[in-house]
Parts: sequence; structure tokens; C-alpha cells
Amino acid sequence: MPLLQGRARAVVTWAIAAVVFVFAFLLRFNDPGGSFAGLTDDHFFYLVRGWQILFGDLPVRDFVDHGAPLYYYVGAAVQILFGRGTFSELAFSSAMLALATALTFWLCARASGWLVLGVVGAVFQQLLDPRFYNYPKLLAYAAAIPLLWRFSEKRDVRTLAWLAVVTVVSFLFRHDHGGFIGVAVAVLLLCLTDMPWLLRLRHAVTYGVFVLVLLAPYFVFIESNGGLASYFRQASAWAERDRDRAPVVWPGLFENPDGVSDEAKSGVGPGRAVAVVRDNSAAWMYYAEIALPLVALLVLAASKSAARPDWPFARAKLATVAVLGVVLDAGFLRSPLAARLADPSVPLAILACWLLVALPTLLLSPGALAPWAARRAGLVRAALAVTAGGVLLVLAVAPTRDLYRRLDRASLTDRWGKPFERAAGIRKQLGTDWDLESWVARPGRPDLISLSMYVNACTVPTDRVLVQAYMPQVLALARRAFAGGHADLRPGFFTTDEAQRLTLERLRRQSVPVILLDSGKSLENFRESFPVIMAYMDEHYRAAGEHEFDNRFGVTLFVRKDATPRGTWEPLGWPCYGSGRVSSS
Repeated sequence: MPLLQGRARAVVTWAIAAVVFVFAFLLRFNDPGGSFAGLTDDHFFYLVRGWQILFGDLPVRDFVDHGAPLYYYVGAAVQILFGRGTFSELAFSSAMLALATALTFWLCARASGWLVLGVVGAVFQQLLDPRFYNYPKLLAYAAAIPLLWRFSEKRDVRTLAWLAVVTVVSFLFRHDHGGFIGVAVAVLLLCLTDMPWLLRLRHAVTYGVFVLVLLAPYFVFIESNGGLASYFRQASAWAERDRDRAPVVWPGLFENPDGVSDEAKSGVGPGRAVAVVRDNSAAWMYYAEIALPLVALLVLAASKSAARPDWPFARAKLATVAVLGVVLDAGFLRSPLAARLADPSVPLAILACWLLVALPTLLLSPGALAPWAARRAGLVRAALAVTAGGVLLVLAVAPTRDLYRRLDRASLTDRWGKPFERAAGIRKQLGTDWDLESWVARPGRPDLISLSMYVNACTVPTDRVLVQAYMPQVLALARRAFAGGHADLRPGFFTTDEAQRLTLERLRRQSVPVILLDSGKSLENFRESFPVIMAYMDEHYRAAGEHEFDNRFGVTLFVRKDATPRGTWEPLGWPCYGSGRVSSS
């Protein structure tokens, strides 16, 4: 049992949460890892749409909303409130991840009854290396789960109202978050078996009404800008194609793409087993994350009072978290695995920390098993030891593969004060990298930076640029808006006649001196996929250059036939319609 109670426990909990927040912030902020002013191209996927708002556009009305409108508005607000550039975005995202980790600490401590296990849960989440742009995937559930637990005890309308608020905010960050939280609410109501069915139905209806009322203004806005049916049809088609592009892959546990480590070759016994798991940590973690909520449900079924008799409605609370874990695993875990393992980490961390208490209790305490399990105590305990113990072992071993290296990169292995010096250095470096002029004389710069420099130098700030390929960082770093309502326009997405005509309608009222399409076979696919748009381009644009960037992106430059270039941008030999000078304004 915990040694601290009452006010003393609350003070210690707040103090530890503050330390967890600072540690998590420094660990992430001090090691950005992104090639483009500290951020990755996937982060810019969201940012470039948020920054489009800075040019006066609104999602749905002026550009395609992929189901994350609030993310775009927050991204724009961060730039307005905290300064233009990637530093403000990186600091904000790091702070949001750190806040989610502090909340995860508290949730793990509540579920296990031990503050030290709360710290274990927070560390586990950080070891999974959540991506900066995925902070809503952590915060949404770190905010919803405490309210779910509170409702299981209070069962009042006020808590339902707050649950509805969190559901709607999560829905606006990404639509499936709202759906997943709605599932958790339904599961909790089913698990509260002491509540009459009629009352459960009344609570469900009340929650649903709150959600619909809060979402009504958003739905009215969509209906007046293209219609709800069209919006959700396009969003569903895009999500389906995106899932097809990055499907679920069942990785082999012993197929390490980086080769077998010396420890795995020469080690013996437990040491070799640990090395094998670490060598292919993503695969082991993938299966452990899938198994964890299922094992937790098994342990719940075999236990009396969820091994937490002092915690009111522990079974309902933990069953809800376990089902939420299953749902998030199904919704989030797909290729590339290494980038997504942290996405369902809030419920998984809670379940892992609870299992660290529940498993020893069930194995050692004669009265902890449920009646049906007590009749087969030996068999049940053996099954729980193998399944739960095995999953917990993998969760303890797999994420620690690069632990020291990550701590060292964040300057957390050095003297006191070094991490804060590192943070100051990162801030200065991000400021330099955001300044496009600073890249002019830099040797070995990423080639896509050169493309950003061209767009920046050879268009004016009021111009728009249509881009085919998935390279959102180009326009973001160039400080230019995308054209036609699409930050990228790839074959297979938005190819219906209706979608093409809407794109064309937007292009006609925008200043679009240059268009960047792919080359070779990909350009042919674009022509076949978008005949309406290509007919317009054939009439008003001509091909003016071609270049392969970073040995990966073949880009064909199209320019307006009726536009007269002011000169040639020498690094690429492409016609220039701006000042020809790279500017960071």
C-alpha cells in the first residue's frame, strides 16, 4: 500500500508531475531530429494546412480539411502568439507531449496505487518516442480517462458535460478521436452493472445530446460550405486510401533489418533473449501492445475487485481503459511501426502499471482470485504468469534499445544545467534554420531546401503554388500558400469530377505563376487521374524545367504562358517571377 495519504500525497504527486513534465520536455525538445528546421515532413503535413490560415484561408471553405480542423487553427495560433517559425511549433508540441506525460504519470499512479509506478508509466511512454505532431493522440485520452473514472464515481450531469467537451475537442483535432472516446463512454456505461439500464440509457442520451449541441456550429459551417455529405464522403475516401498506402504489416519477430547484434550472437541465457528483443524492438513492441489490453481483460476476469479493492469501481474503470486500448491499437498501429508505437500509449501505460500490482497479487494472495478462477487456481496462475509476465517483460526490454543514446543526445547524461544550455542552443539553431537566407552559403544542405529557396525567391508573397508530391515542407519553409485547396495533389486522392472542378474553381481565382508536378511515370499518372485539371494546365501553362531533388523527388516545373519572367534563378536555371533573391520576410 502507498505510504503517503491525504495532503502529503497530493503535494508529492504535484511535485513529481512537475519533474516529469520538465524531464519529458527536455528529452523531446533537445533532440528534435527533423531535417527541415527541426521538423519532419509528416509534421509539416499538418502545419502547412494550419499556416494556410495565416494567408486568410479557412479549412473546408477554402482548402481540403482532412478531418483535423482544430489542429490547423492551433498551428496558426501558435505562430501568431509565439512567433513565426519552427521554434514556436517545436516548443509548443514538446510542451503538449510533456503535459500528456505528466497526466499519464498521474493516471498510472491512480490505477496502480503507487506513485513510483506512475513514474514507470511516464518513462514507458517517453521511451516509445511519441512524434511531435501526434500530441493530440496522447492528450485526448489523457484528458478523457480521468473524466471517465470520475463519472463512474459521481455519475452526475456536470461530468457528462465535461466528457462531451473533451469528446468534441478531440473530434475537432482528429475525427476518430471523438469516435474512440464515444466508444469508451459506452463501454463504461455497460460496465457499471450496479446502475439500472434505464438510467444508463438516460446518461447515454444526455451525453449524445451534449456532443451534438457542441458540434452543431461546426456542422452548420460545413453544410454552408459544400455540405456535410460531400465533406464526410471525401474524408472517408481519403482515409481509406491513406490506410491502403500504409497498411497493417505483421512483422517477423526475428527478422531484424539492421542485422543481428553482437550481444544476440554471443550472449547466453537471459542476456541473449534481451538482445534478441532489442534487435527487433518494433516488432516485439507491436505484438506486446496488441496483447496488453487483451491480457488485462483476462486478468480482470480472473481477479476479485480488479486486485484494487480500495479503489471504487476499479473493474469498470480498468475494463474501459482496456477496451479503449484495443480500439486504439486497431485504429493507430500500422506502418511504419516505429513512428506509431507511442500513439496508443496512454491506456497501455495505465494497464501495464496496474498489471505490475495485479499480477503479483493474483499469484501470491489466495483470496485475490475470482470464484471461477479460484477453483482452478494452479492453472489460472500459470496462465497469468506466462501471458501477463511475458508481455510485461517485453514492454520493459524492447523500448530501452537506444535509451542511453537518446538521453545523451538530449544532454541528460551530463552535468546539471547542461540540458538547459542544450535547449538554448536548439532555440538558436532553429532560429537560424528558419532563416532561408542562412542556407544560401551552407554546403550539403538538403536539396528540397533549394526548392523552397526557389519558390521563395521566384514568387511574391501573394502568389500560390500547386504541388503534386508529398513534400509539405517546401511551401512551409518558402512562406507561400498552396493553390487549389490542396497542399499536395496525388493521384488516387480527390480525383472525382466534383473534386477536380472545385480545385479548378479555386485555381482560377488565385495567382499561381508556377506549378510543381512530378516527372516521368508519376506525371503520366497525374495526367490520367486529373484530366479536368490537366486540360486547364495545357491551356494556360507550359513545362519550363525539370530537376530531381534529394535523389527522390523528380519535379517538373510548369509556368504560366502569359507570365513574363524577370530572370533566371541560377542554382536551378529555372525562370523566376519574383525578385530572384531569397528572403525570410
